[in-house]
Amino acid sequence: MIHNVRAVTLWSRRSREADKIVGLFTREMGRVTARATSAAKSTAKFAALTEPFVESEIALYLIPGRGWGKIVGGRIISSFPALRTQVDRSTAASWVCEVIHRLTPEEQESPEKFDLLQDTLIALSRARSLGVVRLAFAVRFLAIAGFGLVNREPWMALARERPDWARALIETPLEELGDENWQDPAITAVESLAGSVVTDHLNRPLHVNRFRQLAEVEI
Repeated sequence: MIHNVRAVTLWSRRSREADKIVGLFTREMGRVTARATSAAKSTAKFAALTEPFVESEIALYLIPGRGWGKIVGGRIISSFPALRTQVDRSTAASWVCEVIHRLTPEEQESPEKFDLLQDTLIALSRARSLGVVRLAFAVRFLAIAGFGLVNREPWMALARERPDWARALIETPLEELGDENWQDPAITAVESLAGSVVTDHLNRPLHVNRFRQLAEVEI
């Protein structure tokens, strides 16, 4: 069955000689894995839309519950070029996409997660400062995923000491947070809390964190 879906490419890798396997997060079907035939060739029809962070409309052949699908058509909506040309933005976007991939079951529809992913990539591609955007993504994603922080002491301390910041992390449009650069122990504590909650629900460390350590990239 062919499904027409709105998708963001979370990751991609070569398979066989010229094919690609891609992880997609779709508005209509949640997280899915698909094969793109010959997409590893630079001149291939689907080469561009299988690149990480690309948002597109895709025709996907997939039988729900039967495993991988196959990309049979599509067009790019946004390629977010800044996320590919600047290492700090690329690393932050990779962190976001890997968290989505690792903490979301396959084929579980979640328009809220899709909208959050889309808004986060837009914000990261334009932000002057990435840290608050990434933290706001983590706070909102964990709430949607059922791992909310609001009953944890670091969050309650932030809500007491800087209620405007706590409210902004939940409610303010992410693009607006790209101009903020909050430096405060209460924010640092919430960042540590969000990172530990993500780590607690993984069966192995995030790949992007290893890259951050090796490349000494701050996001």
